[in-house]
Parts: sequence; C-alpha cells; structure tokens
Amino acid sequence: MLLHGPADDYLGGLWELPSGEVEDGEALIAALRREVAEETGLTVAAVGNYLGHFDYRSSSGRRSRQHNFTAAPTGQTDQLSEHDAQLWADAGQQGQVSSTVQAVLGTCRRTAA
Repeated sequence: MLLHGPADDYLGGLWELPSGEVEDGEALIAALRREVAEETGLTVAAVGNYLGHFDYRSSSGRRSRQHNFTAAPTGQTDQLSEHDAQLWADAGQQGQVSSTVQAVLGTCRRTAA
C-alpha cells in the first residue's frame, strides 16, 4: 500500500510507504503494527520479509532510519490520519515515489518472485 502525502506537507505530493517512529521501549514489529493501524486503519495479520532500511532527514532535520517489511493486512482502509489518499499499487503505478522507496519496492518484487 502506498499513501499520498498532502501537497502542503513535508515531501508532499509523493506516494510513500506507511511509516512512523518507534516509541521508547517499543519493539520494531510492535511499532510496525501500531503505525499501520494508526495511518490506515488496517491490522497487520502477519509480518513477512525484511526489505532493508534507508536513512533520511525528517521534516525537523533529525536523522531517521526507516526499516521496511512486507506485511499481510486485514480490515478496511477507511481511515487515513496523515495522508489524503491510499493506493494498492501494482508495479506500473509506483512511479510517483522517491528513488529510495522505488528501491524498497524493487526489493519487494524480487523477494516475491
């Protein structure tokens, strides 16, 4: 699933992967489940392959690291808290993402093959 950032937001207008911070004392997989639920309303039923990570600077200039996994969600996507649209994108629809997210999606396609 890709989420679309509002035009007036940091990196707005790009499609991105669900993401967020790991809270103090929180396990990485617990953070994945919580952030997906918060941003999309979906429940992560299973976590699959680790797709790697990338580093970036947040809107506040803080150094951040995003870890990426495949996941099997359940439920309905009737809740978008920080984004203005969602898309279950196939390979042909993934062009409006950053080059870093394109690399993650490429890894995902290779692990699925």
